[in-house]
Amino acid sequence: MVEKSLKLNKSEEILNAALELFTAKGFDGTAVPLIAERANVAAGTIYRYFASKEELVNSLFQRWQESLYNKIKSDFPTEENPREQFHCIWQAMAEFQRDNPLAFDFLEMQYNLPYLDKKSVEKRALLLKFLTRFAHNNRNIFRNLPPDALIAIVWGAFVGLVKGSRNGKIKLDSAFLKESEELMWIAIRLPT
Repeated sequence: MVEKSLKLNKSEEILNAALELFTAKGFDGTAVPLIAERANVAAGTIYRYFASKEELVNSLFQRWQESLYNKIKSDFPTEENPREQFHCIWQAMAEFQRDNPLAFDFLEMQYNLPYLDKKSVEKRALLLKFLTRFAHNNRNIFRNLPPDALIAIVWGAFVGLVKGSRNGKIKLDSAFLKESEELMWIAIRLPT
């Protein structure tokens, strides 16, 4: 039993080190020996858990993409009005980013890159299908844009706010997030 626990801990140490390094240096700028050094393991140890650097980055992507999807979907109020549903989506994105800033940045850096495998693309598709369904189900109140465009507008604005907060000029506190959520709602809904 102890051996299995140690194995899990080594794997987690490798994943945590890889998350930090992939986020700071990108996939191409992160060598396996650097991950090993950060995880305090021999470089060969990484290959006992992951067949390649690509498998490692895909494992991270799948883990955090699923976590983001679950965060958005888990408390989604299916019986509420679209405005309340949008609030829950925005709030879930904000909470995920606040609780997992490295993972949020990592996910944002990895989207649409060629080394993402089929399973990673499928994990990403789950969230996109969920958000597309939300946009499609409410097409009578949203601007006449494809759901992908509505998603890109909201996601892009949120990512921009996160990046802007790093220079200290934007503080992502609850008042600011509430105001920016309202602006996004106004931006995507039909004028009344």
